[in-house]
Amino acid sequence: MKSIKMMLFLFFITALASSAFAQRRGMAAPQRHNMFGRDLFAYRYYNFADTTDERKSRMEFHVGVVNDLLTFIKSDKGIYKARYEVAVVIYDKKKEPIVEKSVSGRVTAHTFAETNSRTNPMRHSISVSLRPGRYKGLLQLTDLETDESLTKELELTFRDFRRDKVHLSDIMFIDKIDTTDSGVVYTPNLSHVFDNVNSAFAAYIELYPPATGKDVEAQLSIFDAKGKKLYTTGKKYPSGLYTVSEVIPFREHLAKPGEYFFVVGVKSGRQTAKIQRRFSVIWGNMPLAKDNLDVAIEQLALVAHKKDIEAMRKADEEERKRLFDQFWAQRDPTPQTQKNELKEEFFRRVDFANRNFTEIASGRSGWQTDRGRIYIVYGPPDQVNHSDAEINMPSTEIWFYDRLGRKYFFADRTGDGVYRLVKVE
Repeated sequence: MKSIKMMLFLFFITALASSAFAQRRGMAAPQRHNMFGRDLFAYRYYNFADTTDERKSRMEFHVGVVNDLLTFIKSDKGIYKARYEVAVVIYDKKKEPIVEKSVSGRVTAHTFAETNSRTNPMRHSISVSLRPGRYKGLLQLTDLETDESLTKELELTFRDFRRDKVHLSDIMFIDKIDTTDSGVVYTPNLSHVFDNVNSAFAAYIELYPPATGKDVEAQLSIFDAKGKKLYTTGKKYPSGLYTVSEVIPFREHLAKPGEYFFVVGVKSGRQTAKIQRRFSVIWGNMPLAKDNLDVAIEQLALVAHKKDIEAMRKADEEERKRLFDQFWAQRDPTPQTQKNELKEEFFRRVDFANRNFTEIASGRSGWQTDRGRIYIVYGPPDQVNHSDAEINMPSTEIWFYDRLGRKYFFADRTGDGVYRLVKVE
């Protein structure tokens, strides 16, 4: 029987051959959906006061477009290019469009692998100001090479921020903060999942004190999923201020992965306002797997021979690093190049598992879960059937591997997102 590490290598070669075939055709077709449930078309919208017109309310729409959503055309020079448009349309009660705004983008990839990237999305924002009220809207991503579109229907509430009372904006979680010549630029976390240790781990919120009256008392708090308060701080602001902008970093208050709640409450005399948002942390303060050799070795144990792993575990730090590098160097399918494709594929699968299968309830990272282990060893399944929970029946997933002639059955028997492997056929 072939060893698991040889099996992994063979699967990688198969995937590489499929990519090479598509590359020769000169077109990189997009993948519209993630079979494991996460939507590749990431977006969020946030409601703020319109600082130029007190009678209106402002909605910011933020979108992230990854390469894997787009169709790339290969040029004569071997460069891949894609074009797209992001549009926001808002309708009144008569279903007539009253706002239509769009932005367009172009992206260039120098390798076929780049066309399949799901990281470093192109970011776009569209701002719309309207009278307070409820509206229906559409958010649409159009691939300009094929004219195919992904459309999201939106139920929008533009809140009233008039100065007769105290108000709070929506909470925007932030992945990145940049200082430019024109000011500070915030990159929102569109998933509300912090899965990158290099993230800013911060929240942005605006407070709008009343035009007259008593000073505003604000309290910012973070709770864990069980309701335990992990952090709180209070501030006071005088009435009459037009807008107070706050950026609250909270990395130091999160010691481990899990699910949390960010809560902001304000009080001015008898007036109060409160808003909260849930967010998740996958990495917490732990370094990423590729930067943490001990973790990387434990991940490698999923596919490597036991004696190789034991040798690394027993070695001192310098020797451990040498053995780890040697392991991958001996399995480099293209040693004449700087890249080790097999190593990159392995850690790409680890990263995918962490982003899709991390269990908040059990505290296990994606690579430690049953689904993550199967995904890392065998790669993506050919098909996934997901069934939601019913009375006396747990949520289930069946992964079909046609190339292996196998089916893997997973069940969430506790109802908290912890899927266990229950059967293999």
